[in-house]
Amino acid sequence: MEPVVDGLAEKYQNQIEFRRIDALSPEGTSAYRAYNLLGHPAFIILNQQGELLWKGLGEQSSKDLEDQLIAVIQMP
Repeated sequence: MEPVVDGLAEKYQNQIEFRRIDALSPEGTSAYRAYNLLGHPAFIILNQQGELLWKGLGEQSSKDLEDQLIAVIQMP
């Protein structure tokens, strides 16, 4: 099964930068601490200044993630 992020990354690749970080890597451990992520998988949306706009923990539906992405794209 393809992760829901794959289709969204393809659809919004010209508007949003997508990154995957292994939660067990040093970078992943640091990100989990920095954003107080207490579950896996975890999803975060940051603005261009690196400020947290949204986070989701656990499995997310494609629609829920896409709704969050659209809200960020439409922000002034």
